[in-house]
Amino acid sequence: MPKGKAKAAALATAAALLLSACSVGQDSRRGESRYDPSQPVPGSDKGSFTASAAEIRASLRSDAWWYPTLYVDCADPGTTREGCNGPRTEGVYNAIPKDLVSNRWRICFAMPHVSDPYWVAADYGAVQEARRLGVELDVYEAGGYTELSKQLNQIDDCVASGAEAIVIGAISFNGLDAKVEQLIDDGIVVIDGLNGISSDKVSARAVLNWREMGAAVGDYLKKQNKTEKVAWFPGPPGAGWAEDATSGFTDAIKGSPTTVAATKYGDTSKEVQLKLLEDTVQADPGITVLAGTAVTADAAVAGDVAGGQRKIFADYLIPSTFDEIKNGNVTCGVSDQPVMQARIAIDMAVRLLEKIPLDDQRGRAFPAPLLVCGPGAGEDANLDSFIPETTFAPADFKPVFRVSDK
Repeated sequence: MPKGKAKAAALATAAALLLSACSVGQDSRRGESRYDPSQPVPGSDKGSFTASAAEIRASLRSDAWWYPTLYVDCADPGTTREGCNGPRTEGVYNAIPKDLVSNRWRICFAMPHVSDPYWVAADYGAVQEARRLGVELDVYEAGGYTELSKQLNQIDDCVASGAEAIVIGAISFNGLDAKVEQLIDDGIVVIDGLNGISSDKVSARAVLNWREMGAAVGDYLKKQNKTEKVAWFPGPPGAGWAEDATSGFTDAIKGSPTTVAATKYGDTSKEVQLKLLEDTVQADPGITVLAGTAVTADAAVAGDVAGGQRKIFADYLIPSTFDEIKNGNVTCGVSDQPVMQARIAIDMAVRLLEKIPLDDQRGRAFPAPLLVCGPGAGEDANLDSFIPETTFAPADFKPVFRVSDK
């Protein structure tokens, strides 16, 4: 579904209205804008939602890249204010060209941790985009999903250091609402990135609905139409993404022969997940499917919890899980493309600082979830169409916590 002149014209005419709603408030810190609101953003009509893998790879090598994306209009009456969940529209995210950036803006990225490759991939995407746009970036990691108070303190430290925009990979769906409101009142651009934040005060969202991540696994099992007994391991208790994945999975399997025998929450460390797996299977040997986080899937393989008799599914992907899918040990995994979500989040932050309208005039943008299946899925295997660089950092990449020309 290519975008054309209609989108370009809408972007130009809607600029003033959209910018007034974004609560940016950074006029005193800006240089002279290079954006002409009477003209469409250069390159804003490129790309296709149904583009081939080769076309997407070529796009990502360019400056003003594009990527197939789903949009949710946060102002639509059919969209919930909490978390901006509503009807999706297929489209293409068009990043702004680097030459539209007039200032070396200071941006922070607050994330839960960098102890697994998922958040390393998000760090990579954010760093990649900050370098492309020539802005400064500070990355803060709180050390785990139990560290909400630390994340809140790190956000304060970020603001104190002079940041003008913050991307938040939230530890808690509801626990940052008051902080978000404070930041917006102080004129800081706030981007909800990857995990989800309840508050409707955020400036924009680059976050996939994790209900769809869980639903992708549930839909697959439902289509198999087989009697399955599932042990479900969604992740840390209280984490918005884990709760959403659970809702999506349980809703998707309704009306099918698949049932959930146990749901076990826990931190996404291999040790915690392996203990949960072992205890659950010991308590109910009749379980036929182990499903949950990527770390859960890895732990199930490493600990031989499946015993060659149980299918394993992951509701997100890390490189080691992808390897197990290729090897046939894990049946399928879902990719939410964290590299691309992070890139979109940084692009959104710079757009709003530069008074450039959000792409496609909607408050939330995210890649569609992809179910990636290997030989364990038989004829459903689809590894050839998957683009790993949208989901994983390069193998030799180490987390970067500061991007600056100083």
